[in-house]
Amino acid sequence: MNLSSFRSEIKKIDQDFLQSILDGSALVMVRDEALGLGGSNGAFVIFWIEDEKFSSVDDLRDYLENEAEDLLTNYYQHSPLSKEYFEKKLSDLMLEYGEDSFASQPGEMPEKSIIISNGELQVLSDKDYIFKYGLYLKLEDKLTPQISAVKAKNWLQSGTAYNDYIAINVFRFSSIE
Repeated sequence: MNLSSFRSEIKKIDQDFLQSILDGSALVMVRDEALGLGGSNGAFVIFWIEDEKFSSVDDLRDYLENEAEDLLTNYYQHSPLSKEYFEKKLSDLMLEYGEDSFASQPGEMPEKSIIISNGELQVLSDKDYIFKYGLYLKLEDKLTPQISAVKAKNWLQSGTAYNDYIAINVFRFSSIE
């Protein structure tokens, strides 16, 4: 979820939802596309009341709106994208750029790689300084573009692309400050 969508989701929160947060529920991310309620010790928590004091639901709403950028940045610094969102967005990018553009032939780099920044997948090309650190499928054998495209599609649909994303970022997502 990008910042604009996050702010929009905050504005849609109703009084009962905000009251639930005041009563102890946590604000959680739902598949990186919506906001929901959950336990403060659960997964995908964006915010819960610890030591903060809010006199009303309006004060809480103002706080969430004013702190939206920091809340979202902090969330994605310590939480991975959901598998559903990651796969949907990567599938869209593969349709736009071609599946084979995210696959590298042996000893070569792909045309495109991706990174995740602030909750969004970003496409990199060889002109980007961090291109070589992006996520892409490394093929073991030299393949035609058509077969490379099929392999890349299987990489995505099998869940391996998401597992590779998690593996690359496992230290970041499991670190404790």
